[in-house]
Amino acid sequence: MNAEQELRNEIDNYNDSLFAIIGFMNFYRFDDTSRKMREDVLLFQGRRLTPSVAKSTNAKGETVEYVTPDLGVLLPSGKGVLGEVKKSFPRDSGHWMDDFEQLMAYDDDLTGWPNESEKVSSHDIVLLLHETRAVAIRKFYEQKMGKGIRFTRPFSIVEFHRSSEGQEYFFFRSVTGSVSETTLANRLELGISVPMTMYLLEYSTVKLYDAEPPMPYLLEMIWTHVVAFKVTNTSGYKMPNKKQKLNVEVSVAEISERLETLFSFHVLQHRHANDRQPKVLKDTWVQRACDALVKFSDGEWADATKTKLIVKFTKRDDILEHFVKLCAEEPRRDDQMELFKERESGKR
Repeated sequence: MNAEQELRNEIDNYNDSLFAIIGFMNFYRFDDTSRKMREDVLLFQGRRLTPSVAKSTNAKGETVEYVTPDLGVLLPSGKGVLGEVKKSFPRDSGHWMDDFEQLMAYDDDLTGWPNESEKVSSHDIVLLLHETRAVAIRKFYEQKMGKGIRFTRPFSIVEFHRSSEGQEYFFFRSVTGSVSETTLANRLELGISVPMTMYLLEYSTVKLYDAEPPMPYLLEMIWTHVVAFKVTNTSGYKMPNKKQKLNVEVSVAEISERLETLFSFHVLQHRHANDRQPKVLKDTWVQRACDALVKFSDGEWADATKTKLIVKFTKRDDILEHFVKLCAEEPRRDDQMELFKERESGKR
């Protein structure tokens, strides 16, 4: 597999992970009877939940300030659901226990839920896995039950994949354990197909979650939704012809704020956003993307502070493919994004 294809796969994996998070949470938000979204079900992603005293130190003796699940659901009953999405696990099964330790950190009386008490009476824990890894991980889990892996709260593993049978859909099915909500548990046992049109109709603006996007993906968003938007909506700018370039000044803060406001889970979380719901788009990610634009000669820093960028905007037929090709020519960082790697130390 060449570098370009690897980047395209990373983009597909990032999007599939996003769809898996949204699709699973939507099972709780969508009312099958009324065929409408429930306003009394709260969804959150990457929210900082504080562990109890008993779990404030991890197995390595490190202090755990908070945990940040990939998905969270708060039901009007006062119960909840927390989960992680792992489209791939490390090839070396010796590292799989690390991922289960992350999940076991959610098996706790956590504080910080988006309600007045910041607590729930009980909650489920769910691991969402791509179907290609589900059987192997299920067997590992069953072998380690009581021998390093222990859950006191309901725990289940749910597999997912994207497929097409006439129309594109996302499929979910439980492979072990079950969620507490009986009707949903029965449906997941048989498998649930979610048409991709649901994502386009209800969640089309959610394009980011709290994992670093592949660089071409983020660059395309900046080019299309920040720079091109500014050109077409700001007095004094005029859309250039295809072979022309137009200097457009944008700040790093402007890029971050616009993408965060329009395309993160904050679109769904505005009713209960606070300091426990941090920015999804990290400043370091945006800074790296701006550095890449400069390196690719698509921009230059306005001054030595590197807070403002002069983008050399031009019209392109396929913006994403343009950045895929440029990024593929660059050596990969050692810490280059690997989907579903552990978050920064001390946060899980």
